[in-house]
Amino acid sequence: MAVLKIAALFSYCGGPLFIGELLKPHIGVKPTFLVTFLPVGVMVLGALCLDDARNRWSNAAVWAGRQGLYIVLGMHLYALWYLVNGIRVPDQSLYYFGIAVGAVWSIAYLHAARRWMSSPGGLSLARDHDSTNPTPQ
Repeated sequence: MAVLKIAALFSYCGGPLFIGELLKPHIGVKPTFLVTFLPVGVMVLGALCLDDARNRWSNAAVWAGRQGLYIVLGMHLYALWYLVNGIRVPDQSLYYFGIAVGAVWSIAYLHAARRWMSSPGGLSLARDHDSTNPTPQ
């Protein structure tokens, strides 16, 4: 799981960093960083909660991590579209590295989150109202 957490941070170097460079002249450095890092930070929080016991907060964090992941995937696709269509930027290999790590990380996180949610005491049991077994908290 440590690899998931580190890879989430490296995924910032792809689409979020590319979009950040585009937004920086328009909205400033701090707002740009907040806008582009917030989804990545939520993904890291979700990855951290994959190690926690199943409870309401960890379920919410893992779910929010998935939502952040979808946003970051959109950023990666946006950046990749521009890079493939001929946009040349300094440190272009850094963007490609971040996009590649982000894509692999996304698959790994979605798999780990699905497995975590379907394990005993996960979110899937909490939503099963027809079950005769008590829901572990």
